Amino acid sequence: MFPIIFIHSRNNDYLPLSLWKARETNPGSDIILLGDGQNAHFSFLVRHVNSSKYRKRADAFAKKFVNFSTNPSDFERICLERWLILEEFLLAEGIEKCLYIDSDVLLFDEIESDAKRFSSFGMTVAGISGHTNFISRVSALSDFCRWIEAAYQGPQSIDLLREKYALFRQSHAAGGISDMTFFTEFREVNPGEVLDIGQPLDNKLFDITITYTNGLKSEGGIKKISWKHGKPFVESESKSMIEMRSLHFQGESKKWMRQMARIESQTFRMVFALNKLYILLQKIWNKLRRPA
Repeated sequence: MFPIIFIHSRNNDYLPLSLWKARETNPGSDIILLGDGQNAHFSFLVRHVNSSKYRKRADAFAKKFVNFSTNPSDFERICLERWLILEEFLLAEGIEKCLYIDSDVLLFDEIESDAKRFSSFGMTVAGISGHTNFISRVSALSDFCRWIEAAYQGPQSIDLLREKYALFRQSHAAGGISDMTFFTEFREVNPGEVLDIGQPLDNKLFDITITYTNGLKSEGGIKKISWKHGKPFVESESKSMIEMRSLHFQGESKKWMRQMARIESQTFRMVFALNKLYILLQKIWNKLRRPA
């Protein structure tokens, strides 16, 4: 079975939603959370692995990283480091293929058939983002990681990033150099290695983000979802029905995540409530530990 891998630090109220949906829709898959001590309690649901064991390359990269973005430096650095952590983990575990998804992505069906559809490509993106990345060959991820590392390798490389950032800001009020920048460049140079699954393929697509409605019907600022046998569909402007293989709740759109997950299990409701209580207790404990 095709492994499904999340990378997530700390704990929050939407993490159990994505983990539960992955387990619910892919009961036979090895679902792995590369996490930390604050989310180790999800080991009853998925295989929890402490990501700190796989940070050798990420820690070396962190010393060279320079932020060229209006987003916080830690945010952009972590978004890049995750690919180095993932590669190190896959190589250590001898895993050749997997689906990497962000923890704000919900799956609604098994992913084995999709993995077969995309198997001729090394990796996938949704739009220009790697939040739903079917990795068919770990060598493709390794090549991408080398691409990222080379971009920060010495003064000349840093100067080139600075120039790219200045050019970017001429037409963008916010943002900058990110892993999406490198996915775009890597795909341009290796067009047969990276497939965009954020566009309809066989009337199915993996969501770029729930608020991205280009060519699709919307309602209230998000895709207008209809449901059939527990699966989400959206109508295109050409009247065809597109099956959403996933939904992505980036940023503030996470407020719709609980509703769209459509989880009826009483067990999950208990897990969700207990996790929210655990988050509260973690916050209280951290506050008490701070020096007066």
